[in-house]
Amino acid sequence: MMALRRVIAGIFATMALVSVSCAAPAQERLTLVTGEGYPPFADPGLPDGGVATLLVRQVLEGLGASVQIDFLPWRRGYEETLRGRFDATFPYVRTPEREADFLYSTPLINVRQVVFAAAARPVQYRQPGDLRGLRLCLALGYAPPQALQAMIGANQIERFTPASAETCPALVDSGRADFFVQDQRIGMALVARAGLTGRVMVVPGPPVGETELHLIVPRTRPDAISLMARFDAALARLRASGGYERLLTQ
Repeated sequence: MMALRRVIAGIFATMALVSVSCAAPAQERLTLVTGEGYPPFADPGLPDGGVATLLVRQVLEGLGASVQIDFLPWRRGYEETLRGRFDATFPYVRTPEREADFLYSTPLINVRQVVFAAAARPVQYRQPGDLRGLRLCLALGYAPPQALQAMIGANQIERFTPASAETCPALVDSGRADFFVQDQRIGMALVARAGLTGRVMVVPGPPVGETELHLIVPRTRPDAISLMARFDAALARLRASGGYERLLTQ
């Protein structure tokens, strides 16, 4: 009789464990990485780590995930994501080279790229051909606007490639580069951070290009397609709720 009671008790204990397991699944934990010196979108010194960082966090937490976001130099964060240390990285523009290794989310943010130059050495710009023969500052890891890419490849525009975009306003102000291209909001923030407001300015003219920023997930990740589909669905829900516009306005 005692043996029977022990068997029955064991069965109930097993059922209780299964019940608890089904009722309270482990919370998904995601570790991401972004870069530095990309205001207002990503930088550890910005509130909430920047607009893109806050947006990605809110989308993933909307999936019920526990989210950790690290900040590293862009190249290092990109390569370590590719090696599997991080689940995803952001914000990146779409390029054929990156698409070979990563899946892209639907756009996080649209970026309008304009030309910045020194007030003391004005640049005349109405079309990309006007920039032929000039020196462009474009940081390591940044993809040039499509309108300039072929000109850089043909050596019609000389590219300076500092480690950080924060260096470009000073290089333009000093005359070591003639211009840099950046989203207007980011560029103005970088100029202000360098203490060069009024000395490095937006060049009047049309945008050099308009592009989109994305979250990217390595294709080698076993659940990459599923993770990206869930992220896109959660981003769409945030847009539909009005939370996306409130976040950007904030």
